[in-house]
Amino acid sequence: MTQDAEMKDLPAPLSSPSSSASPSTLQNLKEIVYLIETRAYAQEVWRIVRAIRLTMALRRKLKASVLSQFMNLVLPSGSEVHTRLSSFLPKEDDCEMDVDTATQAPAKHPLPEIEIFCYLIVLILLINQKKYDDAKACASASIARLKNLNRRTVDVLAYRLYFYYSLSYELTVIIGR
Repeated sequence: MTQDAEMKDLPAPLSSPSSSASPSTLQNLKEIVYLIETRAYAQEVWRIVRAIRLTMALRRKLKASVLSQFMNLVLPSGSEVHTRLSSFLPKEDDCEMDVDTATQAPAKHPLPEIEIFCYLIVLILLINQKKYDDAKACASASIARLKNLNRRTVDVLAYRLYFYYSLSYELTVIIGR
């Protein structure tokens, strides 16, 4: 009898997160960053591939407001990367950003892997929203940042970034005709 009662208690938390897409997407992005951080510190390159797979599963769920909140949590607010990436995002709900940034302080010095991951998800969002000129500018900025890094753990993120870099240029040429 006690086992039946325990089993009834377990499924309840699993069904509750389906209320809204934005908090679950934000939570998934936080989990991906945690996965990248732990694997980068351990220098386990092959395990960062899992973070890439999880990111591709979230591709269609990305929204500008969620990415703004995410970048406020992960990147320092006055950093060059934060200001550059924020300039690519359209302005939506500023009230939600203020609530989340007041509760958690951003990291002081993010890992290069986290910066490249932020470039990647902003680039994916811009391509999904068909903002190809902004995607091209973001891709160029990300590749310029990537050239300054020489870490094996960044290489796994870099191959996906190069894919979207070439895709943004191809889409710009196709739409430009």
